[in-house]
Amino acid sequence: MNISYFTNTTEMAKNAASIVIAEATRNPKLLLCTASGSSPLPLYERLAMKAQENTKLFRETRVIPLDEWVGLPTEEGSCHAYLKKHILTPLQISKDRYYGFDPAAENFEEECGRIKNILEHQGPVDICILGLGKNGHLGFNEPADVLHPHCHIMNLTPHTQQHIMIADIPFKPTKGLTLGMNDILSSKKIVLLVSGKEKEEAKQKLRSAEISTQSPATFLWLHDNVECLIVDQ
Repeated sequence: MNISYFTNTTEMAKNAASIVIAEATRNPKLLLCTASGSSPLPLYERLAMKAQENTKLFRETRVIPLDEWVGLPTEEGSCHAYLKKHILTPLQISKDRYYGFDPAAENFEEECGRIKNILEHQGPVDICILGLGKNGHLGFNEPADVLHPHCHIMNLTPHTQQHIMIADIPFKPTKGLTLGMNDILSSKKIVLLVSGKEKEEAKQKLRSAEISTQSPATFLWLHDNVECLIVDQ
């Protein structure tokens, strides 16, 4: 893992954007896995600006989300709504190039099987954009005694249920769909974005390089192509 430190999110986003843009230039059919939340937002804003400058850059880019809340009464607060606003519309990702979850699926086992099949036929992911959860989670891979390799439905911790994305929503989802640890670690390149003073404990565990299921992000040390970008506040 290559760890780089920045004094602010603007510089971190600039560095992360250069990685994505370089790969999109080299590989027009880039498969990009996208996290939601506050950490990757400055990166997505830079990609949106680049898409305005060069309308052809992302015209074949494909996108698969990292995770999705289950049980939201409306699309408000969903990862899909977030990605539609910050990635899909600005980068002009057409419906046939977006492999999203169906949080209203009647059978989540079948839904996860569908996502797994997409990854098998469209993957592997070229670049996986991740944020570091306050408790060390990646996507909805929460700290636990065991971690799941592939797409699965996860019971969310009370900590995750306080996420800023759903802070203003009275109904708090208790479950989420997420790519599994093997899905993430099969990516050709991983970009981990870390910002926020409240993540100090999670950062310390990550930097220790001690791998533990109680801090899923530490499993990124098993991957040989990880760029970890940290805003040191």
